[in-house]
Amino acid sequence: MEQPSASWTSVDLKKFGSFEILNTLADGAYVTNTNRDILFWNKAAERITGWPASAVVGKSCRDNILVHVDKDGHALCGQEHCPLHRSIVTGQASGEALLVFAQRQDGSRVPVEVTVAPIHNPSGEVVGGIEVFRDLSAGMEDQARARLIQQQALQCRLRADPRVEITVRYTPNEIIGGDFYRVEQLDANRYAVMIADVMGHGVAAALYTMQLRSLWEDYRAELAAPAGFVGILNNQLHILARDAGYFATGAVLTLDAGTGMLRYVRAGHPALLVLRRDGRVETLDHQQPALGMFPDLQYQDVPAQLGDGEAVLLYTDGAMEIPGADGEELGVDGLRKLVAEELASAGKLSLTHLEERLLQLSQQVRLPDDLTLLQIRRAAD
Repeated sequence: MEQPSASWTSVDLKKFGSFEILNTLADGAYVTNTNRDILFWNKAAERITGWPASAVVGKSCRDNILVHVDKDGHALCGQEHCPLHRSIVTGQASGEALLVFAQRQDGSRVPVEVTVAPIHNPSGEVVGGIEVFRDLSAGMEDQARARLIQQQALQCRLRADPRVEITVRYTPNEIIGGDFYRVEQLDANRYAVMIADVMGHGVAAALYTMQLRSLWEDYRAELAAPAGFVGILNNQLHILARDAGYFATGAVLTLDAGTGMLRYVRAGHPALLVLRRDGRVETLDHQQPALGMFPDLQYQDVPAQLGDGEAVLLYTDGAMEIPGADGEELGVDGLRKLVAEELASAGKLSLTHLEERLLQLSQQVRLPDDLTLLQIRRAAD
């Protein structure tokens, strides 16, 4: 059969309206003006959400319609967190799909993969936006089960100890993530702590964190000596690293709650931050090779001291690889300054507030990587 010419195709496509084309999509799609008033709602959007076009066209997408939340339950329909709003005000399409949970007409939630883009008029002015969303319900049940398993693996059951306060903030970039942490009380005074960031994201990285949990259990008798434990861990993980170069970055430490003596090993991981009582924030930056890079490495413990009311902050690189307005990453120095600002204003670091500050600095809907923050603070006098 003779193929139509380019000129024939371009002429005939003008017979089709944009909305008719959008109605043929299997994915949901809707169009708004710059105020996010809904101008068009396609047939797939009706099917996925249960909202008929007659019930939503002419209303704002914020009017109790989709009411997007992220995987952690945070509302996205405000001015700054709404993906479509960010696309309209920046004039940029989304770089990658965003997982959110939309609201059906019956009030239930449906997981959807969202992409957004601004709509320009012929003169280049942004006059609206379009959001396209795909129903992810079919595969989400297994993801949710995997998230629950990972959460259980990361739980640290500790007895109350008035001498130390241990707080953790864990926010995976996807449903499950590649960060790992562990805290365990070894005896009446000493605690062992580990944080690690496995290469990659998503399911594969999450499976590797389970390997770390297994190795922690297998070699817990070695935890009192961080260098020895990290050496064993490195040899076991070298097999899994293969051609990737390394398996994970990590830091392992022990802390004596009575004396404040701290001993740590930093294996390719970002520098630990020590929050001094006078407001200074210092770095523990003695770095050694990442986990799994080379076999039979001899790691060394490095000593440090925590005074009364002082804390050590461990974190994964999701806390410092934050692009700012100028495109430059926050980095360790930027994070250290941010923590110092928090200490100066509140006298004590809140991990929840620190995460909020990082999100604000990123100028994105979500942080670009898994984020784990772990703080151990000795009680004041």
